[in-house]
Amino acid sequence: MTKFEKLFGMATKDVKENCVLAPMINKEIIAGLGIKKITRGRLYGSADMKAATFIHTGMSAALVGDAVLYLKETACKNLYLFGSCGSTGALDVGMIVAPSVSYADESFSAALYKKNEIPAFYPDKVLFEKLIQGNGLRKVVCQTIASLKLEEDRAELFRSRGVDVVDMECSAFFSAAAYSGLRALALFYVSDVISKKLFYEPLLLKERKVVEGSIKTGAGILCRNLSSLPGF
Repeated sequence: MTKFEKLFGMATKDVKENCVLAPMINKEIIAGLGIKKITRGRLYGSADMKAATFIHTGMSAALVGDAVLYLKETACKNLYLFGSCGSTGALDVGMIVAPSVSYADESFSAALYKKNEIPAFYPDKVLFEKLIQGNGLRKVVCQTIASLKLEEDRAELFRSRGVDVVDMECSAFFSAAAYSGLRALALFYVSDVISKKLFYEPLLLKERKVVEGSIKTGAGILCRNLSSLPGF
């Protein structure tokens, strides 16, 4: 058994040109992407989709970034990050968005001491335009953060920088893909709103239904577009 198979639960030869990475999974994501069985490795879970390989990464910039670096060793060419994000205030729970840029605020220590120099990383232009074309998706500015605790205190700072949403993986995903020579894009659903509907507060039944519908819609967009995206 190779190192890759130990870590991912699947052999490199079985990885397809398109890979969908998800920091977290739930029944809506599994059903929406048509996943039948997830095989666990030491770090990641993997599954076969009709037009892609699915990777459950776990939540953190390091885990997602490393997964991308490992996938460079396979036939993977196109990467899609599918998950949740927090709105800085203007976007409501349940909206589906596509980051056109993600600022890398991934260091806990740098975030704690408010370091101002934050590099930006971008999705692949061709994949990005292909995905949003005809799907009515909202282009957003994302900032990848390192602390859920600090995000409540920084909402106004995020908004002053023109940041629409925050997450914990996107900039690492984009930067690792660029470093590895792979094409990447991200598709998110808004699961919470900073200072209004906090991530640790339970959603109302109506809001939960909206989020579940958004996951289904987002998964459907990915599945419909995967086979027509460049490189497949």
